Amino acid sequence: MEAEPSGDKPPSPAIHGRDREIGVLRAAVAGARAGQGAAVLVAGEPGTGRTALLTAAARLADGFTVHRMAGIAQEADLVPAGLHRLLLPLAPQLGSLPKASARLLAEVLSGRLPEAGELGIGVALRQLLDAAARSRPLAWFVDDAQFLDEVSLRVLGCAARRLAELPVLVVLAADAGSWAATVLEGTHRIDLPPLAPSAAACLLRDRAAVPPDPATEAELVHLAEGSPLALVELATALRRGPAAAPHALPAGSRLRAHHRRRVQALSDAARTTVWLALVGERLPVQALTAATRVCRTGVAGSPGPARALDEALGSGLVTVAENGAGVREVTVPGRLLRASLCAEMSLADRQAAHAALAEVLDGDSVRLLRAVHRFAAAQAPSDELVRQLDETARTARADGDPAASASVLERAAEVVAHPDTRARWLVTAAADRLAAGEPERSRALLRRVLPRCPVAGTRGLRMLVHGEIELRDGVPASACHSLSSAAGLFSPAERSLRARALVLAGEASCLAGDFSAYFALAAQAELARLADDPPTVRLVYDHFTGMAATFRGQHAEARHHLRGVIRTAAALRDPESLILASQAAYTLGEAGQAHALAVAAVHGARESGRAGLVPGGLVYQSLSALLLDRYAAAEAAALEGLRLAETTGQRNVAVDHMAVLGLLAALQGDRASAALRLGAAAHEVAARELGRPQAFNCWVSACIDLVEDRPADALHRFRQMTAGTGQFNPAIRALATPHYVEAATRCGQRSRAAGALHAFESWAAGSGSTTRLALAQRCHGLLAEDDSVAEEHFRESLRLHQHAHTALELAKTELFFAHRLRRARKPGAARSLLREALTIFQQFDARPWADRATAELRAAGDTVGPATSHAKTELTAQQMRISALVAQGATNREIADRLVLSTRTVDYHLRNIFARLGVRSRVELAALFR
Repeated sequence: MEAEPSGDKPPSPAIHGRDREIGVLRAAVAGARAGQGAAVLVAGEPGTGRTALLTAAARLADGFTVHRMAGIAQEADLVPAGLHRLLLPLAPQLGSLPKASARLLAEVLSGRLPEAGELGIGVALRQLLDAAARSRPLAWFVDDAQFLDEVSLRVLGCAARRLAELPVLVVLAADAGSWAATVLEGTHRIDLPPLAPSAAACLLRDRAAVPPDPATEAELVHLAEGSPLALVELATALRRGPAAAPHALPAGSRLRAHHRRRVQALSDAARTTVWLALVGERLPVQALTAATRVCRTGVAGSPGPARALDEALGSGLVTVAENGAGVREVTVPGRLLRASLCAEMSLADRQAAHAALAEVLDGDSVRLLRAVHRFAAAQAPSDELVRQLDETARTARADGDPAASASVLERAAEVVAHPDTRARWLVTAAADRLAAGEPERSRALLRRVLPRCPVAGTRGLRMLVHGEIELRDGVPASACHSLSSAAGLFSPAERSLRARALVLAGEASCLAGDFSAYFALAAQAELARLADDPPTVRLVYDHFTGMAATFRGQHAEARHHLRGVIRTAAALRDPESLILASQAAYTLGEAGQAHALAVAAVHGARESGRAGLVPGGLVYQSLSALLLDRYAAAEAAALEGLRLAETTGQRNVAVDHMAVLGLLAALQGDRASAALRLGAAAHEVAARELGRPQAFNCWVSACIDLVEDRPADALHRFRQMTAGTGQFNPAIRALATPHYVEAATRCGQRSRAAGALHAFESWAAGSGSTTRLALAQRCHGLLAEDDSVAEEHFRESLRLHQHAHTALELAKTELFFAHRLRRARKPGAARSLLREALTIFQQFDARPWADRATAELRAAGDTVGPATSHAKTELTAQQMRISALVAQGATNREIADRLVLSTRTVDYHLRNIFARLGVRSRVELAALFR
């Protein structure tokens, strides 16, 4: 160990995610410089960056005399070897000490341990540090202190706790759980937790010669579990390029070598226990002990399973914890440790462990595991074993557990020799993980299969899964390319997969706003249609044909095919078919049926373990509830869908839900909340070129303009919903027609409005939707020049609204009709309609609409008083939700975030709640809802 004089030093490598720890060390350095010395213990597991932190601290000690050393494992039992190495660089200072102290330390330097005891040696060491720091401050950095011998460590601790009045800093680093960390208690301790994911990703990018792509980066950050050393070593392994993403630490890794030494230090029996826990994953203690007996039978002098487990537990390589059912399970903790041990485990040990577990596991609850262990134990798995494993995975999938199916295939893929079988299992497992709502794990599995794998069907399935991930969480134009390419790779025997690839490609083209691509895919689907197609395939092709006809305005043809979709799905009852059927019913304007189908789809997806389908099903559940004027149900479904879409990594679906929430707010006249909801998704919409949400958002903004009496602005927005603008979607443009007619009429552009109404009325008549026919009649009333003709259309609209049970749209029609009656000098008839409309607007919390109705009432000669109610049952659904959250202690900001509202909207609702319930504080309100 040599002193490092102060002076210019090369820049230190970046220390990511350790700002707090660096701050503590900087303060300690400043204290020592001011004569208030200290000792600091840096405690952390191997690989957490202890050495890097010591290096960073040494570079902070500008103007100090710096000494560095590290404990040596080979000298851990040599007393006083550690103290001897610590004293060597300070030997020239012994002459300035009192004779007794100098004599004690000289004995240590000669290799003997003085009889003065640890306290006496520690006092002498403090005196030596004082003498060495008289000309300039002294900094002493000791790494791997757990490898110092016991006496040296005690003496060093004794001196380190007595530096308060010296210009001396001592920084020691040791394993967090080591005996050294206990001996050094009393010093200031810095514990090094794993790096946060953001800091881990930053370190990985900083150290990688080739920047990893986002999927590789996420996978490696997950593997490293916040270990800086693991991240650095994984980054080194990436130097061959981003395609070579490692699945364990490289063979020459220091951290992997540390894990290897730990397992090699165990007895054979304890090592067997670790291997069993490793291949068994979460293994009940009873099964592990039985398997240990099987493995160790006939081994002379082998300790019992209980002693072997105790030894393995003491090493920290396995842990025991109770699961939810109260069963004690043994596992190897941490993905990084498991990956290292898997890489170190020999094939013979692996097969022996699998064979033992296949023998001892029994019962239906572990049949999946037993099948995997039986397969993995085979020297050369036969075609029959491969077939059995395929059937096992298929059964798990059919039983509603795609995650279990994926687990079976993943583990079998680790040991199968045939590359084509391995690729097929990994891709199928990726499809299962995606269905289970685990897109990141699905991506990781896909990365383990070459994009150009030789079997066309496997290659097609890989592209299908990749395209579906991209559709839900990427760029839809890219997803459309992958999915349409996948469709061409499937054989005639794989027609269900081909149909699924085509329908997802169609969804991607709609999301991107590319309807020329949609029509081309529809034509491709029509060519692929065969007379003997199974129902699932026939449903897809009918859906394609029906939606393409709808987009072209051929509503009679569309009605025939979309009704076929609904009939087929009703018989199949699988979630994906029900989602397509719900979309078909929504397109036909059959809101009640669309809602029932969407509810069934969501329920079926949950029951079958296909969590990835739930957010998409909730989109149509919310839209159909909105078409039924069930605003509370629509908002609840959209909020749940938004949360689940974010949880399952489906940001594009989250954008769909945010758009629906924006429309809900806009239709109620809540500009602040609508703008907040649109703004929250604006970046994703623009960055991924999401054409459908762009069109939806244009519609939402126009609705707000109309509510705030800016029809010209609304008309300008509607004009942007044309092909080539990136905001074109024929279905959304058709849905927005009643608002377009309102804007055009108020701007005096009746001919434009009449042309749009003609197409809308054709759609409404072709589908037979009562709700849309009511809206068409309202539009005719707005356009009519003659008052009597207008009155006839408005009355028909009211009749149809009442038949469809769409209360809010009924109230809006009453408002428009009353305005026409007032202008026709019929104020009495207008007042009757306006009072009913005002009541409905107040029930829906549609404040701007209520204000318009109130203004019309006053213009019609009525005196309007404030509506008051003190009954808790008269709160709206939104007010009930807000009240319940207040009762849970949520702040206005937290309520706004939870419901994706503006804080101004929450304030408004709370004022109304207080008035309706007659309470004066949040405390009183909370008491009512507990």
